[in-house]
Amino acid sequence: MHEIGAKIQEQRTRLGLTQEGLAEKLDVSRQSVSKWEIGSASPDIDKLVALARLFGITTDELLTITETPKRADYLRLGSVYLITKNMAASIDFYEKLLCMRVSTRHPVFAEFFFDNHCIALMDVAKMPEHNTDYKGSHKFVLNFNVTDLVAEHIRLQNLKIGAVSDIKRGHETYYFFNVIDPDGNVCEINGQVYDTRRNDEATSIICQSCSMPMNPSQYGTFSNGENTSEYCHYCYKDGDYTTPQTLDEAIEGNIQFWLSRCDNDPDKARAMIRKTFETLNRWKN
Repeated sequence: MHEIGAKIQEQRTRLGLTQEGLAEKLDVSRQSVSKWEIGSASPDIDKLVALARLFGITTDELLTITETPKRADYLRLGSVYLITKNMAASIDFYEKLLCMRVSTRHPVFAEFFFDNHCIALMDVAKMPEHNTDYKGSHKFVLNFNVTDLVAEHIRLQNLKIGAVSDIKRGHETYYFFNVIDPDGNVCEINGQVYDTRRNDEATSIICQSCSMPMNPSQYGTFSNGENTSEYCHYCYKDGDYTTPQTLDEAIEGNIQFWLSRCDNDPDKARAMIRKTFETLNRWKN
């Protein structure tokens, strides 16, 4: 495959776009995108620039082939959570079934490690958010972990392969979201939540206006004074946005916070901010 075509396909897949989706954003036909990717044609200069901006990379990076990330850089299987209503009875059952003592016992879950695998029992009464009802009350959860939870959340939303929940905090340091398969089974994705303005680890869920991680003291407020965990108090106060603005205005106002992550390239920062902001509730429509 032509090197430029390989890079276009790699970046398109990373963003969770189909050939049709990429073609629509560039105002070209799907056949044009297909020809670029198989190497039978090359994008014009203006399309190369548009592609680089969309992908959040420089044109030099687009024209330079890089090694495809290993599968391990994406989702890694953690365990299978069995949703239990009687934790003591379930532990007794699996100890006898597996002919072993429980490996780890926690107030809300227990784990059995064997043959390099893990089966976990989740006490739904103590952690009800792990039993979110989508198409019916589920009995088990496939648990995966990933390095950057926000990036994975964006990737799966773009893929549109199933219902994707908001990012939630299970406990002090555990953040996750669920994606539902065609049969209503739950895949729980957990990982670290990074502040998009800093490289250090954040401590809470993100504001659905500016993407800044929040803790409860930073929650916005409704008109009646009650807190909302959807927005931070810098963006939403007394039931209204503190700064009425368009998406483009919001992007320009945040460039300074993103430059350090984008090689001090304003165009790259704009592309990255847009990609992130378009997944937030305030800017989705």
